[in-house]
Amino acid sequence: MGSGPPEPERRDDAPGGGSAGAADPAAPLSATARTVRGAVDPAAAPLSATAERSDGSAPARALLPDGLRAFTAAVDAAARADGWRLPTPSSGWDVRGVVDHVAAQHARVPQLLGLGTARPAPAGAALLGPDPRPTWRALAAASTVAWATASEDARVTLAGEDAPASELAERLLLDLVVHAWDVRAGLAADGRGGSGDVGGSGAAVEHCLAWVRAHQRLLADSGRFGTPAEPRSADPLDQLLALVGRRP
Repeated sequence: MGSGPPEPERRDDAPGGGSAGAADPAAPLSATARTVRGAVDPAAAPLSATAERSDGSAPARALLPDGLRAFTAAVDAAARADGWRLPTPSSGWDVRGVVDHVAAQHARVPQLLGLGTARPAPAGAALLGPDPRPTWRALAAASTVAWATASEDARVTLAGEDAPASELAERLLLDLVVHAWDVRAGLAADGRGGSGDVGGSGAAVEHCLAWVRAHQRLLADSGRFGTPAEPRSADPLDQLLALVGRRP
């Protein structure tokens, strides 16, 4: 699934596989950044855009930290199982390919939100080293800090068009939720652990389900999703997976 922006760009100061080698690959997903609001810890809730919407639900932007932690847990499970080359339900990608894809999306978030500089990444270049965990954690932390400090009315460029940052948040959250399931499903299919559940909060799954239901034509026209399938149950995750063409 490629619901995020196309062809990521890499920040000049973004951590790469080599520079992150000294980090503890099993460290908690945390970091701090100095901002006008003080020190920001991405393990905490975002500092802005967290108000409930009129229907009582949280916006995608407020749910991104939970999605990032859930995906990080899936990455850790893949490392424990040495499952990087296992196939997944995601468009013929193996586990490593899924992690590379999600990491590339978050590598460009600070630049998209106007909080960093970027340069095009070499074609086909992987952002992650042999052990993806340290660099993934650094990119996830930088993405979380960027969202926590960007203005509530920030705008981004998606596929060459100006759009509200909330649209980017929706796409990133959907990628995190579905691809966390892809990784765990790949591990479970090979008997290496993982139940296929994404973990994290049910709020993120339910939010993504509502968004996908409201944008089915947009997703179908993108050509990046499979044909919707019959859900195996009324569970929100099963409903979401079916709508994006996953067949558990």
